[in-house]
Amino acid sequence: MSSAGSGENAKTQIGLLEVPEHTYLFPKVKGHGRSVSHGGAPSLGNSALPAPGRHSALRSASRGHQRAFSHGQIGEGPSRPGHSRTGSKTDFILPPGHREPSAAPSGQTARGSARGHSRQASRSESIYTLRRTSGPPVWRRAIGWLLRRPVSTEERRYRTVVPNHVVPEKTPKKDHPNGKRVDNKVRTTKYTFLSFIPKNLLEQFHRVANLYFIFIVLLNWFPAINAFGKEIAMIPVLFVLGVTAVKDLFEDRRRYLSDNRINNSTCRIYKRSCDRYKKVLWKDLQVGDLIHLSNNEVVPADVVLLRSSDPSGLCFLDTCNLDGESNLKPRQVATGFQDKQSSFTAGKFVSSVEVDTPSTKIYRFHGAVVHPNGKRVPLNSDNLLLRECRIKNTDYVEGIVVYAGHETKAMLNNGGPRYKRSRLERQMNMDVIWCVLMLLVMCCIGAVGCKLWYDEHAPAPSAPSASPFLSNTLGIARPLPPYIPYAWDPAYEGLLSFWTFVIILQVMIPLSLYVTIEMTKIVQIYHIHNNIDLYDPATNKRIECRALNITEELGQVEYIFSDKTGTLTENKMVFRRCTIAGVDYNHPSPVKSHPMGSMLNATESPTLISANPQILEELASDNFADGSHAQRVREFLLVLALCNTVVVSHTPHHDTMDASGIVESPPILRTPKFVANGTKIKTKQLPLTTEKYSRLAESRSVTPSPPPSTLPSPRPQTGLPPIPPSPPERPRLLQIPNFNIFNRKRKIENGRNSMGSINLADMTSMSKKPILEAESPDELALVEAAMTYDCRLEKRSPREVIISTDGEFVSVPILNILPFDSTRKCMTVVLRLPNSPVITIYCKGADTTILAALTPSPEGSAERAALMRTQQQLDAYGRQGLRTLVMAKRTIDVQQYEEWAEDLKRAELALDNREKKIRECYNVLETELTLLGATGIEDRLQEGVPHTIAALIEAGIMVWVLTGDKPETAINVAYSAKLFSSQVELLKLMARSKDQAESTIRCYLDSMDNIAVSEDGNGIVVSPLPNRSSRGRALVVDGKTLTFILDKKSNLTGPFLALTKRCTSVLCCRATPLQKAYIVKVVKEEMGVRTLAIGDGANDVSMIQTADVGIGISGQEGMQAVMASDFAISRFKFLERFLLVHGHWCYNRLARMILYFFYKNATFVFMIFWFQLYCGWSACVMVDQMFLMLYNLMFTSLPPLAIGVYDRCAPEALLLERPGLYAASRSGVAYRPRSYWLAIADAIYQSIVLFFIALYALWDSSVDIWLFGTTVSSSCIVVMLLHVAIETRSWTILHVLSLLGSLGAYYIFTLVYNAIPWQNFGFPSSNYWVMETALATPEYWLITALSAVVALAPRLVWRAISASLWPGPLGRAVLQRRRAKKIADSLGAHYHNASHSTHIYRSTVETAVEKHTTLTAVG
Repeated sequence: MSSAGSGENAKTQIGLLEVPEHTYLFPKVKGHGRSVSHGGAPSLGNSALPAPGRHSALRSASRGHQRAFSHGQIGEGPSRPGHSRTGSKTDFILPPGHREPSAAPSGQTARGSARGHSRQASRSESIYTLRRTSGPPVWRRAIGWLLRRPVSTEERRYRTVVPNHVVPEKTPKKDHPNGKRVDNKVRTTKYTFLSFIPKNLLEQFHRVANLYFIFIVLLNWFPAINAFGKEIAMIPVLFVLGVTAVKDLFEDRRRYLSDNRINNSTCRIYKRSCDRYKKVLWKDLQVGDLIHLSNNEVVPADVVLLRSSDPSGLCFLDTCNLDGESNLKPRQVATGFQDKQSSFTAGKFVSSVEVDTPSTKIYRFHGAVVHPNGKRVPLNSDNLLLRECRIKNTDYVEGIVVYAGHETKAMLNNGGPRYKRSRLERQMNMDVIWCVLMLLVMCCIGAVGCKLWYDEHAPAPSAPSASPFLSNTLGIARPLPPYIPYAWDPAYEGLLSFWTFVIILQVMIPLSLYVTIEMTKIVQIYHIHNNIDLYDPATNKRIECRALNITEELGQVEYIFSDKTGTLTENKMVFRRCTIAGVDYNHPSPVKSHPMGSMLNATESPTLISANPQILEELASDNFADGSHAQRVREFLLVLALCNTVVVSHTPHHDTMDASGIVESPPILRTPKFVANGTKIKTKQLPLTTEKYSRLAESRSVTPSPPPSTLPSPRPQTGLPPIPPSPPERPRLLQIPNFNIFNRKRKIENGRNSMGSINLADMTSMSKKPILEAESPDELALVEAAMTYDCRLEKRSPREVIISTDGEFVSVPILNILPFDSTRKCMTVVLRLPNSPVITIYCKGADTTILAALTPSPEGSAERAALMRTQQQLDAYGRQGLRTLVMAKRTIDVQQYEEWAEDLKRAELALDNREKKIRECYNVLETELTLLGATGIEDRLQEGVPHTIAALIEAGIMVWVLTGDKPETAINVAYSAKLFSSQVELLKLMARSKDQAESTIRCYLDSMDNIAVSEDGNGIVVSPLPNRSSRGRALVVDGKTLTFILDKKSNLTGPFLALTKRCTSVLCCRATPLQKAYIVKVVKEEMGVRTLAIGDGANDVSMIQTADVGIGISGQEGMQAVMASDFAISRFKFLERFLLVHGHWCYNRLARMILYFFYKNATFVFMIFWFQLYCGWSACVMVDQMFLMLYNLMFTSLPPLAIGVYDRCAPEALLLERPGLYAASRSGVAYRPRSYWLAIADAIYQSIVLFFIALYALWDSSVDIWLFGTTVSSSCIVVMLLHVAIETRSWTILHVLSLLGSLGAYYIFTLVYNAIPWQNFGFPSSNYWVMETALATPEYWLITALSAVVALAPRLVWRAISASLWPGPLGRAVLQRRRAKKIADSLGAHYHNASHSTHIYRSTVETAVEKHTTLTAVG
């Protein structure tokens, strides 16, 4: 290692690594001068070179990450240097005008490159950076500057991990080489026992409303302006803070219990003292421990893989818990350890591991294993097992822990819940501001009134302020009133009264409203989550609400953007059609009378497809000439079996080490061996995997392979097929002798074939039905189709693929796999077929990619004719709604391949534009292809999708479907899903240039305006067109056209959106993930509408996070969309009830609850304000201070909850029967800006009625201020509760209990409170026995009744008039339903008799309701 680069003495390091086993020296480590940058590639030296002259494996200067528009990063702004999107699973096609950032200078440091890292999804990087690793904190740098000691940055650049078993066990932590690393104990709780109170209060004080009321409490501590007792003034704030704290405590307790469960899980680590693995808790795991993991075991920390049960050093990782992706990801042991798998021993591993510092980039990892001899082995993300992932398809693995606890990538990316604000909440906050302004106006009026009153009683300028006489402005001396013991400056008194008014009128600001809204939304979500109608028994999943604060937004959705595959469809692919060399072959669903039924094993279930007889005839023929159709069929089936990433396992995996680290003896299986005539002659003992792990538990998304439905003869169930004594008869199904795939001389003899790569144990396990794990359902369908014709995928490893046909097993070496990405839209496998002198390239992908890469064929040739027929058949597949893939091949010589492999290696080692260079290498190989055929795969619609989409469109919601499928397929699915109907006019927008797109859009807009634009010699002529039919329109647009439309320079966004407004639905084909997010962003911002996006895959995450409401479907493509969503459902059909019922209810309930809060608070405040007219603006109140504090907290708190949770503006069945009623919620009728002012006006009117009726009824009587105040407050409570009764739309027992409970709480509390002489205890209270006295007077009851009638009469009259004359669509539908029910009840009672009561009643009711509904609809 270069000392200049690392600052470390090379000699010291070598000495460290050459010490004997079980000893350790502690050198002074200084670290590297450079570290790997985010996203950079290591610059690795030749491992054969001596250590002093070698660069660090972590040393590179690369460019960081590109901030791309994906997964929530949709916005405008300058691009920052970073990696490109190439190779990404969600690679995006950017619109014209987007410029890639210029390359960073070669001298750019790691710190500079860390700026602006990405959330961009890559094929191996599906969790996006939520935070970035920053430098030392400011305070630490400041201290270092003051002490003239520069802060070391080595810790944030790289670190060295030493195996713990080479360090003495009793080494102090401060002297341990790994002692500074964190342990594996995790804590996701926000609080601890000591930090709960201060931290929770600090968080709550971030709310402006809470700060306002804290300010009110502090004001009340000033004697000159206090209005209430200091303790009493704190009651509202303490109540609100306490309720919120209790809620936060319960939420944190759930995290605490989850942390305990995780920390107390067990794993096995190597212990030097006993020289074996021992069971320990996860929280006791340390960096540097060697760990042993079994199949299906969760990885407890970030581990570098050193050993695997697979001979090739391979294991598979299920990352669903981490990034939501359901496909298995392969992981490989470190370079140089593959050949030592059988001899690897944990106790002999003494090498150190050098890794970069912890970062949030999930699949970015660089490091090196440094052996004692100085040799360095590079590490990358393929060698790292991440915490929270699960080991799959592997008996066991072993590795060394490099990151633990909160330094693991999973914990660094453990972000908190997102927070979104709904439009209703934003409108409410604006109305709160209006409340503040009204409060300030009333306080200013009160302060001015106080000053003017003091001016009337101000002392003469020459008189002393303490004089018993005052003089007015005319100088006339007046005696000092008895209630003014001394006089001050009127302006000063007015200033003090201003702050006093702020205290007594604080109820105007609804502090408890925020707490009530939170509690209401929690209960709403609880009921939604437990709705049995939203439960899917097939998947055993309920609806999941991940965002707790936007339930009301569900009732105001105007645009829905939906993915197709997996969202509208099942995402369970079934092979239905294929075309080979232009010949179409159908594969219908199997029927009971299967043509090959006699050959099926009776114990096996039939497959979803049936073999095509024509293909069976081709396979059974003896025509093996090159270029023959039979040969093309065989090669086509071979591509289906080879060109994929399907993982195969035949037996459940079993680890011989138990949970305590003790190795068990494996059971023995006696495998029969056969001779030529099939007679068993000897047995061989083989380890047998037990059934400890069931077949279904082998993998989370496994699919048993289909039985060989077309085999002409059965094969033996165990052991090997019988070896015939003479050259065998040619297989009847899949023989490709000219391909040299299946050499007939290559037989299985003595447990090995001539290739020497398949042993008897492998063959025994392969004779069982395999379990397939596919990265996508499409690949699984293709492999199953090949298995139907006995071309079976038996085993896959990074270096080879084993296939079988008719009992013969052949190993095909794999040279390269070019993975699928959304830019290339294809996948390629490079392999060397046995006994073939050339390299074969098989490629499959989208028709737009493969057909464009074919070798040009002359006109009139057979290849040209086959191509034309294939294109026609692809169009026919699309019209049938099938997903299409095209297969092609290419052959190159070995020299060409070696040159290409060198170019690819140089591209992979490049520091600049690495992804671009790799893509260019891929393109070199994926050209000059020869067409083999194409496939059509069926993806069925989910149950209830057509009905749901039709209901959403009827509800007035604009539905857009965004898919990557070809237009023909997407249009066919759109008709099936009722997105399009036969009555709509289909508009197609498929342009290949900007001008063509603009002209097409203008033409459609002009035709809709009934004008024709033409041009003659005199210029442009505009003429009217005859009226066209008034039927609806639907728009279809492809991805190429979207590229022009989304380009801001084209100025086509506005006309395009204007065109979409006149359409009932829109279908976007060939859309990339970025285009999906752009469309949602443009529609949301340009049109100002509420948007909802729904999808099920990783490519939908950008769209989901960009929309106002994001919904993920827990389907076949993993959980990544669910993890990024606000709500998660299991079926698309649940969206109808979720929006039209629960969304409608949630919005209507919250809107009316908020308005009621403003109304009741304003009414009470205005009553206090009117009293100031009669108390000289002295900020005196006529009610007890305790009543003022408990008005919101106790006396009127339950009715708003009843409205917000259980009130129903319309029955559930009615909302589902008439989706158009959703328009009332979607348009926000319940809460508009004028609604607030109407509520304030009603509050002013009712406050005047309540105050002045009591005032004039008790005028010139002997009642005191407290009796007057009690009468007014009682009338106010009664009116507030009756108002709730008027606003209640559906009565339940909870509504009744809330009203009676509130009224009872008021009277019980007041009676008890007034019965206690608080003056004797030192409290400032003078209302002893006031309520008891008031209840005994008839005036109290008369005033209360009269006030209630007069106050509520206008509202009742308005309700009656509006319900009769302008009921609105919702009110009209409810009335019609009630009338229909009354008619049904009367008819049912008329035909009721004792013997057939049930039958006659039901029939009559249903008929009456149906008839009345029909008549209503017609009328």
